[in-house]
Amino acid sequence: MPAPVITFHRSEKLPTLLVTDLDGTLLTPQHTISPRSIKALCLAQSYSNTSPSTTTTAQQHMQIMIASGRSPRSIQKVIDLFHGQMIPDAVICCNGALNYNPRTRQISVPQFMPLDQALEMVQTLRAQIRGFMTPREKVPEKSLLNPDQYLLQDQNQNQDPTTTTATTNNNNNKGEMQGRPGFACEVIYFLNPYTGPQPPTTDWTPQYAQDTTFVCDKTWEFQRKHTFYYEYTSIDSFEQFIQSLPGRGGIVKLMALDRNRIAPVVYESLPVSLTSPTTTTSTGKEDRPPGLTLTYSGDYFLEISAAGVNKGLGLSAYCALHNIPREEVVAFGDLLNDAEMLQFAGLGLCMGNGHEDMKKLADRVIGTNAEDGLAVEVESWFA
Repeated sequence: MPAPVITFHRSEKLPTLLVTDLDGTLLTPQHTISPRSIKALCLAQSYSNTSPSTTTTAQQHMQIMIASGRSPRSIQKVIDLFHGQMIPDAVICCNGALNYNPRTRQISVPQFMPLDQALEMVQTLRAQIRGFMTPREKVPEKSLLNPDQYLLQDQNQNQDPTTTTATTNNNNNKGEMQGRPGFACEVIYFLNPYTGPQPPTTDWTPQYAQDTTFVCDKTWEFQRKHTFYYEYTSIDSFEQFIQSLPGRGGIVKLMALDRNRIAPVVYESLPVSLTSPTTTTSTGKEDRPPGLTLTYSGDYFLEISAAGVNKGLGLSAYCALHNIPREEVVAFGDLLNDAEMLQFAGLGLCMGNGHEDMKKLADRVIGTNAEDGLAVEVESWFA
């Protein structure tokens, strides 16, 4: 018999920690925050609550955490929409690969992926994606309020010069050029780069820059330059860039897009050996780039992290550090990169606009982000 779903109300108990995803969850379909959601989170954070996890009667506010696939600079732009009315107590960035303190604007606990595995994943995805010559998918139009969202260009707009040349000179190359994947990553550069023998043989300890740097190849730049609102680095060869990183920096998030197909379609088309980290061949040998986690959080691109890195792991570590039982955690999410987070929380809530698989694993489905579903749920605790 399944355990009863946890409920919260101020007359009995309130959660100690509220953790929410951004896109598709807290943010509206126009990728902003509604006044109602701002008011609800401010109410939650300011409400004094006697935590069942403490042995004293000390009053403390409900903690608010943001957990997103976005980078620190992108999440900070969302936090700025609160205009100082609410500052999150904690932020998980890049799907759990990085922590960010919005009060000090410093990053910590980066989870770097091994560079040899990142290189192998790029090579594998390049081969997989190039193998498809399907018609271009229709992707929802980009909101002008959300420069961090991505739009695959319409086939007849802003033609890539390399594509134009290829289709003019040799129509047989058209599918290959349009199917060429694009790659990007979030990199943390070291302030004290190591220049000795590789791998480092000394007690060298890297000092991290306090934000990630976005690096992309020319294909990604062509597809998405119109969405960039931050400085970035464009490179010719993604493989060569990865090979140049040892001692200089580390990758916390790797991304890949197909110029013809949206991310969910690409993900479902990949062999299970890529999307399942435990799949092995009949000989017992892993048939995938080892130790990497592959997912997606929208229609635009695949997201790859180091082994075991996900929002749930970051949430679990935070709760252990701050002595917060999982039964006192409520989590809101909508897509596959929220799965582990919702499963860890005592109460995992999926938005009405969420992925069908997420609705099945959640404790309960609430209203959509267009209906301020998160705000409605929080308000019910104080009714």
